[in-house]
Amino acid sequence: MVRFMTAAAVGVCVFASVAHCQPPDEPFRDALARYTLAMTPRLAAAVGPSGDADPAVRSDVPPQPTFLALGRQLAETPQASETRPAEAQTQPGKGQFVPWRKRRGPAYPGDFWRSFGRDAKELLPTVWDDTKATFTNTASLLGFGLAIASAVAIDMAGWNGCVADHFHKNGSQLNDFWDSVGDVGGNPGAHFAVAGAMYFTSLAGNHTKTYEVSKTLINALSINGITTLAGKAIAQSRSPNGDSHGWPSGHTSSTFCFATVMYEAYGPWVGVPLMGFAAFVGYERIDAENHDFNDVISGALIGIAIGHAVSKNHQARIFGFDVMPYADPRGAAGVALTKKW
Repeated sequence: MVRFMTAAAVGVCVFASVAHCQPPDEPFRDALARYTLAMTPRLAAAVGPSGDADPAVRSDVPPQPTFLALGRQLAETPQASETRPAEAQTQPGKGQFVPWRKRRGPAYPGDFWRSFGRDAKELLPTVWDDTKATFTNTASLLGFGLAIASAVAIDMAGWNGCVADHFHKNGSQLNDFWDSVGDVGGNPGAHFAVAGAMYFTSLAGNHTKTYEVSKTLINALSINGITTLAGKAIAQSRSPNGDSHGWPSGHTSSTFCFATVMYEAYGPWVGVPLMGFAAFVGYERIDAENHDFNDVISGALIGIAIGHAVSKNHQARIFGFDVMPYADPRGAAGVALTKKW
């Protein structure tokens, strides 16, 4: 009697849970079916020939399905993937497309040319999305404001003339080799070349991290280049070498933009040396009398502002929340979800 009551109670509980929940997955069904078959000899002593409980024992309770019948029902239940809507089966895989706002990594993992074609179609929409994020980001707007304010303040204080006279009287402090390092290494074309090499390498090897960083670099450098050219066209500032489009320094802004994105992606071990190189490029621009002091300062602020804003816009999100590293004072570490309202 006790065994029958226990088996019947377990059967009713399991049957009720199955009736009100989604069908269990295949491993659970298999394990339950095996357990049911193993328990059949014991259950046979507590149930009638038809599989229902003995009426003399359970006359006040409607007939309940036996554990064996339940096991057979579960074994015959279609798999969840067979009953799931087709549109829900969109996990990223080879040949499967996920919209760019939701995916991490190539559009078609393992398919180089289809992924490249999709990225080419999505280039303008993603750049526009990053542009809106840049010019609505509080930190980047502060950086733009500081770039303009510093340019005006430095010029009004006469520091441009003092710095230019110093280098003009003492001559260049860098030899031809280091001058070419700053000129070539700070050229926006070189930065796009590095970003492109990272992109194609990651696309061929299906490296999600490098792929995402390269996409961030391409968009950030594009926005930085457009912003810098717009500033030159509006300011019409003459540089020491006679160029009528001096402010801001394109070499400096592009190098600082590149360094900022890499800092955000890989941390200080990569970002700090690149920031140091960006400072060297700014110095080389002044030393070679290609730019004034305020051209370089403003270029650095613009590049940092754009690199930071675009990097933030490309960070992984879950339900609209940013995924951030988290460290507990007691020693625990992990990730946290953050959102601004």
